[in-house]
Amino acid sequence: MIQIRIGGWAGQGVILAGTILAETFSRVLKKNVVMTRSYTAAVRSGITTSDIIVDDDEIYDLIITRPNVMIFMYQKTLDRYIDLAKKSDFVIVDSSLIKNIPEEIKNVYRIDASRIASEISSPRIANMVLLGYYSRVTGHLGLRDLEESIRNTVSKRFVEEDIRAITAGYSFSPQ
Repeated sequence: MIQIRIGGWAGQGVILAGTILAETFSRVLKKNVVMTRSYTAAVRSGITTSDIIVDDDEIYDLIITRPNVMIFMYQKTLDRYIDLAKKSDFVIVDSSLIKNIPEEIKNVYRIDASRIASEISSPRIANMVLLGYYSRVTGHLGLRDLEESIRNTVSKRFVEEDIRAITAGYSFSPQ
């Protein structure tokens, strides 16, 4: 079983990133998937999360108890979920926006996703950079699998830009 939590601030594309991961595991890799999301009622403000649980067998739990992977796009989400992050196998952070990572959190993988996204076009695609990096760091799925899901999920006008972003994230050497 794989348990993933993506956390950020509303408007950063957390829900879209979760949807693309869920689609990739479900449709492309033929796994059983449950995705839940949490966000505030206000548009573009407040903590947003997307939880994805993946398994070959049927999934009965809807709550992440021991995440394999946590992807953080905003400092306050890391601060809120610090206890879960301490249990995680992989903690992936946008180092452009997250500066304070407690020493007790192990297996931290940093990528300057917002800067890389800005160099491609806009910080708005930092979520895609992080998905590419997630693929590289964990090996849970391949870059081509993500590309297929992006082509099937996002608006056609954003497909090529998003694919450039996941490719940039995937190309970044884990650190």
